[in-house]
Amino acid sequence: EFRLDLTRGSLFRGGAELKLRPKSFDVLKYFAENSGRLISKDELIEAIWQGMAVTDDSLVQCLKDIRHALGDGTQQIIKTVPRRGYIFEKEVHENRTAIYTEETSAIHLVIEESEETNGHSEAGGAKPQLKVGKGSLVGLIRRHRLGTAIALASIFLTGGGIAYGLFLFSGRPPASPFKSVSIKRLTTDGKTELAAISPDGNYVAYQTNEPGGMESLWVRQVAAVNSKQIVAPAAVEYHGLTFSPDGNFLYYVQDDVLYQIPTFGGSTRRVRDNVNGQVAFSPDGKRIAVMRIGTGDGRGSNLVLANSDGTGDEQMLARRQPPEAFHAGGSAWSPDGATIICAGGDNPVWGNQYPVAVNVADGRQTPLTKARWNGVGGFAWVADGSGFVMSAYHNLDGSSQLWHVTFPDGVATRIYNDLHSYGGASLTADSKSLVTIQTQMQLNLFAMSLFDEGTVKQLTSKIDTAEGFVCLTTTRDGRIIYYSEAGDTGDLWIMDSDGGNQRQLTFDGPKEDGARISPDGRSVVYGVASQGIWKIDLDGGNRKQLTQYGMFPEYSPDGNWVFYTLPREKWTMWKVPAEGSESVRVTDYRAVQPSVSPDGKFIAYMYFKKTRTEPKLYVAPVEGGDPVKIFDVLPLHLFDIEWTPDGKSIAYNAFENGVDKIVSQPLDGGAPQILLAAKSEADTISAFTFSRDGKQLIFSAGRGRQDVVIFNLER
Repeated sequence: EFRLDLTRGSLFRGGAELKLRPKSFDVLKYFAENSGRLISKDELIEAIWQGMAVTDDSLVQCLKDIRHALGDGTQQIIKTVPRRGYIFEKEVHENRTAIYTEETSAIHLVIEESEETNGHSEAGGAKPQLKVGKGSLVGLIRRHRLGTAIALASIFLTGGGIAYGLFLFSGRPPASPFKSVSIKRLTTDGKTELAAISPDGNYVAYQTNEPGGMESLWVRQVAAVNSKQIVAPAAVEYHGLTFSPDGNFLYYVQDDVLYQIPTFGGSTRRVRDNVNGQVAFSPDGKRIAVMRIGTGDGRGSNLVLANSDGTGDEQMLARRQPPEAFHAGGSAWSPDGATIICAGGDNPVWGNQYPVAVNVADGRQTPLTKARWNGVGGFAWVADGSGFVMSAYHNLDGSSQLWHVTFPDGVATRIYNDLHSYGGASLTADSKSLVTIQTQMQLNLFAMSLFDEGTVKQLTSKIDTAEGFVCLTTTRDGRIIYYSEAGDTGDLWIMDSDGGNQRQLTFDGPKEDGARISPDGRSVVYGVASQGIWKIDLDGGNRKQLTQYGMFPEYSPDGNWVFYTLPREKWTMWKVPAEGSESVRVTDYRAVQPSVSPDGKFIAYMYFKKTRTEPKLYVAPVEGGDPVKIFDVLPLHLFDIEWTPDGKSIAYNAFENGVDKIVSQPLDGGAPQILLAAKSEADTISAFTFSRDGKQLIFSAGRGRQDVVIFNLER
């Protein structure tokens, strides 16, 4: 029932087009051309990327896209041969029909040539970009200047049948602006959260977390190994680290105060007060753009201009009044001095954010992308002013990635594609090197007895992966469903209660942010922040999308509805029929991570006004109405809420005195009880759930590494 159309460069099932990214299309085409034989990973990468520097993750993402489109969750069409490669198992029948016509007038052909990398676009409607080869249709057109060649070709596969063909004008998304992207790690201690590269690309400055909650600042040559400490450890928190345009000074923010220090150390000078996030320098280095985020005083959030040496008066450039706001994710001044890029949205901390272009001449604000993220920031312009890079993330507790956004049309394209998270972006003056912070989660699953204190059993033993990151639940028969990166990509897996019989359930790519079992135990709903709420059978079959957007799904007691949080509607709670249909709003205020009580009478969720540091735990009747109980909670680590099996308390993730904890709040109003605490500040506790018999707490724990990495970019 599948057809791969050569002319349109599209995959169809019946009359419906199934979306594939450009490289995924090319990989599927290569499989069909070479069906029935073993194809090595190296062969695929060489054939599709043709010598360009890419990682294995690029191929993995393509395979996931294809398997999802074909419904090949059990890998019966594309079989993986461990440590050897892949086999496309379907017989291919080819029907080639070429029709050539000539037209001597009224023809105007425009050909755009481009190299494609592993990026993909968040925006639609882009002009098609064609790769020209000597055997291609475009090459034929160029050789026959008086005629136009139209090739119609199709290949049909029996059984899971697919027809495929050469790509022509199909409106494929734009490729990454970088021909090649390579990466190198500059630090290895895993304790860095902040970094910047000098304009000439010779030096990198970075922050390091020290014992006892202290932080220090360092500088090193990119080509060297040794680093120099320029600011001694102190009990502070640094933000907004950036070089001056001439590279002679470093600027950083501490306690909302902007400081300046010579690049290689020396006396620190206070420059400007009331600064939120990284400042942006004008091209000549004489002016800075400073963000000031509102604090509920009704004055909104403001972008102001000031002298970089701290002298003179400030100039108000742009303002956003509630509910609109600027975000403290930094800003960047364009090379021509005409535009400042910063983050806008409906919340000064996170949620429904996008890059905003502010005109320096008159303060006019222009949102640049149709795409919306939970967080954007770390902006840096490319040298020719044709666009900028930024880090952005969809999942609240998921990974941040690097994007290139064209200017002024705002087409967002992923720069790099793997399972790690990348926060912040600092570019050299020539845009050939980019420094960012790479986060690698190293988590495994554990089970702790709730009645035999200190009895903990490790269920998984993976290395350099995130087991159970923000997604963990149990089935009626005691099995565990969890997020894992053990397969080609990060997806949902299921295993026995003792860690055995691990099996992959989903193949859809982006990180899941929550999963729940239906009351009858037959299906699972899960959320993907960038793709909405989905439903599958317990064996992974019958995958169905319930909503286009949403996070943190939870079944109603009767199984007829699925509650969820909708970030793009100000984090309000909604519900959708479990079989899919129109969604219904449940709250008019923020309600994150709904969780239904064991008796089905109440629903708990986190309420907050402005930031996740000021939450309240609400308990309301499941059929609707005002909260019947409201509790203060400890500072949150992640949004993960679940009732204890006896229904007498509500457990959640907390972060107290630098240590991750799982805390339960008794419904009778008693003091919060600590169920589990991390051993040290370096240890992380992620998702958690309870066994159905109420005897065990199952949780994800380990460590996260954060290091400075440098990308070499070729345009």
